[in-house]
Amino acid sequence: MEVRRLAMFIMFLELAAMSQCSAHAMHRRQAEDEVNFEDPQADEGFDEFGGEETQNDTGDSPAAQRVEPASISTLPTTYKIEAGKSARLECNVQPDSAVVQWWRNDELYFMGNAKLKYGLTKISIVPNSKDLLIKDVSATDAGVYRCEIVQDTPVSINHTLEVLQAPVIENLTATNGGYVVEGSNLLLTCNVHATPAPQIMWSREVANVNERLRENDGEFTGNSLYIKNVKREESGKYYCYVLNALGHTQAEIDVHVVGKPRVHVHKTRVNSAINIEAVLQCTAHEEPDLHMRWYKDGKLIEDISTQYTISTNGHHSNLTATPLTSVDFGTFTCEAENLHGKHNRSIELVQSPVVEDVLADGPKVSWTVQSHQPLEELELQLKPLNAAGSSWIRYNVPLPKPNGHRYEIVHRIENDVKAGKYEVMVKARNTHSWGSAPEPVTVDVEESSIRSASVFGGNLSNGNSNRFTSSILSSFVMYLLVRMF
Repeated sequence: MEVRRLAMFIMFLELAAMSQCSAHAMHRRQAEDEVNFEDPQADEGFDEFGGEETQNDTGDSPAAQRVEPASISTLPTTYKIEAGKSARLECNVQPDSAVVQWWRNDELYFMGNAKLKYGLTKISIVPNSKDLLIKDVSATDAGVYRCEIVQDTPVSINHTLEVLQAPVIENLTATNGGYVVEGSNLLLTCNVHATPAPQIMWSREVANVNERLRENDGEFTGNSLYIKNVKREESGKYYCYVLNALGHTQAEIDVHVVGKPRVHVHKTRVNSAINIEAVLQCTAHEEPDLHMRWYKDGKLIEDISTQYTISTNGHHSNLTATPLTSVDFGTFTCEAENLHGKHNRSIELVQSPVVEDVLADGPKVSWTVQSHQPLEELELQLKPLNAAGSSWIRYNVPLPKPNGHRYEIVHRIENDVKAGKYEVMVKARNTHSWGSAPEPVTVDVEESSIRSASVFGGNLSNGNSNRFTSSILSSFVMYLLVRMF
């Protein structure tokens, strides 16, 4: 009985609840039907108690869904950092919760704190920031770094990292390793790493002195030196000197300009006589892999010749000849040849006197004569310098005493020659023929009044001569008195 009563009570409560819900739904529909859609306020809802209805944030309004994009407040910057130091590239964003990614030269390095490139041992994100930290920077770290916010519309800035370093020369190169043929072109290149850009200077060692090269020595372009039609004398050690505000350094390289040999003979004329041995000397200057040979009047002298002896040692070659008849005198030619060509010089083997080593000192002339035959005459020929149409004036010079086959002569021009400058040609004659110096020398003859003032002259005026003689006598008497007491 009690159970039946309880069931009926529950059913009654359910019916009451359903009735209440239906009435409430009807009331809401009536309220919606009364809304004026032309009234801007019609969109505002009211609850059943007449108050303003709370707005639903999950509605379909676009204004309710729009979020302001993140931004970067840091400006693009060029960082100039010395090599070996650390660089911190800033990237301040708002809001702080935004996620950024770092790129270098269009290669992604980081997204947030996640490292996306393998091997970045010295690059990291600074804790509690978006900044990029590069430790122990080197030249390879230089470039453009981009900080970019990850969002629908990306925002980014570019930083440039310049690594400042003192000059470092990677290498100094030369055409063909520094071995070039004479007449070809030579290119020297000094490969340098340095920031800021360095100044490059070139120099060459000349006679153990380092001389800076100028514009007329070659073409200077960037880090290169270009020399056209290089010459033999441009061989040597070249220096590349590099400097900037952080330091300096240098490098060197040897340049060898090779070409056909250059032959030098010690004397162009050598005196000899029948059955008198003569040695002709020849040198080829510093050329590798050369061959030397001798000719007599254009005909090759064979190494097996019994009349001549050839002795060659490296770049030096001597020919020993002993004339047996007059036909054995003549022109001997020394020739040197290598892969680049040949060169020669000739020596005259003669019986006439060989005049050499002619020197002029004021009015004094000195010279030597080589002659195995006895000398018979010495002669000076004078002509005023730069006097067109003037003729030679001849003067005989006393013969010196015999001293083997070499004579040394010193002669002073006579006083009766007018003052001025003269060309002087020295000649000598032996029992065979005349010989002369290769070229004249210039002699300067002073005024007679100047020469007469010499203590060795005899043309002093009477008054001056008497005073000069008295002075000498007085000095001599004083000297004797001092010695006596």
